[in-house]
Amino acid sequence: MQIRDLAPTDLSAVLRLNEAALPAVNSHDADSLAVLVSQADRCWVVDDDGTLAGLLVSFAPGAPYRSPHYRWLQDRFERFRYVDRVIISPMHQRRGLGSKLYGALEEHALGHGAQRLLCEVNVLPANPQSIAFHERSGWTGVSDRRLGPDKVVRYFEKPLR
Repeated sequence: MQIRDLAPTDLSAVLRLNEAALPAVNSHDADSLAVLVSQADRCWVVDDDGTLAGLLVSFAPGAPYRSPHYRWLQDRFERFRYVDRVIISPMHQRRGLGSKLYGALEEHALGHGAQRLLCEVNVLPANPQSIAFHERSGWTGVSDRRLGPDKVVRYFEKPLR
């Protein structure tokens, strides 16, 4: 398996992967996904011999990205990389791919002067697997934020060496 930059030919597979991961991530259509990818600092896929096994999308400070989560974190932190989404296909889960993607992002972020990684995970609707993964991987919850009667997120931070 290889981590590589997303290629334009990957977009339809990424869209299917993204939509299969709802509600853990926000929905996209082809146009909004293309905008997301164009604004990202990093957009990596895990390629399993031609099959898309995973995805990581991250943003640097100052991106034009309009996500309320990104904006909230950017107002509070400097020198970071924001992880917008990490998705591993169900058939590739429990193989360490999420950890490999995060490891590659940590190396990239450190090389570009970042001091921390940031993300959010759904508390409502619940995403206990992602919360447990982040906590096991050294991430710390910094704040919970209610976005509506059926939506609460927890913001996480991972300081970099």
